[in-house]
Amino acid sequence: MIKLIATDMDGTLLDRDGNIPNDFVQVLKQLDEKKIKFVIASGRPYTNLRNIFESKVNNLQYICDNGAFVVDNKNTSIIDTIDKETVKEIIKESIDIPDIELILCAEKGAYHRYCDEKFMNEINKYYVDKIEIENLLNVEDDIFKISICDLNNPISNSYTVLGPKFEEELNVVVSGKEWVDIMSKRVNKGVALEKIQKDLNISYEETMVFGDFYNDIEMLQKAYYSFVMENANEEMKQYGNFVAKSNHQNGVMEAIKEYVLK
Repeated sequence: MIKLIATDMDGTLLDRDGNIPNDFVQVLKQLDEKKIKFVIASGRPYTNLRNIFESKVNNLQYICDNGAFVVDNKNTSIIDTIDKETVKEIIKESIDIPDIELILCAEKGAYHRYCDEKFMNEINKYYVDKIEIENLLNVEDDIFKISICDLNNPISNSYTVLGPKFEEELNVVVSGKEWVDIMSKRVNKGVALEKIQKDLNISYEETMVFGDFYNDIEMLQKAYYSFVMENANEEMKQYGNFVAKSNHQNGVMEAIKEYVLK
């Protein structure tokens, strides 16, 4: 029996226009009646996720910032932070990479430099509590994630520089078409989901997970009912035991109806 469902947001739960499924609230009500926990697991920060869902449902748990920050019944926990000297090293290594901006993510908000409209349009999609600063090296806050907004294809641009340099020490992952995320090695969506499973005494066999991108791999590995979206690239399909219909076809809700609510 499935007792816990976790889903990624972009490319998974949301449709191509970024909309929540029309039947989301109805399905969540049915899951709540069955006492099945529902987790939103995203690279987005908590404030963004809260603004999207709080007016619709109030019984969600959140894995935020790709697992760096977890919210359960409004109780928050930071899984791990990045050493301050390492943060400064990443900032310095990023200076000569073209077409990128860095966002330093902390509990107080997201720090970024003053930047032009093309970057702000992308940053504003995901970050609400923004703190503009002239020099990122002056940030003294504890940083649990560094996001790189890369408008020049992160796989061939920022990741090629920062991945080889830092991935032995840190978790460096391409998390979207314009994004690379850097976190502690102890941080990913899978670690955060495992924490929730242990807290609730829910097993691998009782968990359902949906994802579509590389930052979902560890989370998919924590559930027998692991669904990769049809719209994911073919390489991702190996990480799921099942394939859900695409996000354009309401794949998450349809799979829940078939496997849980039928």
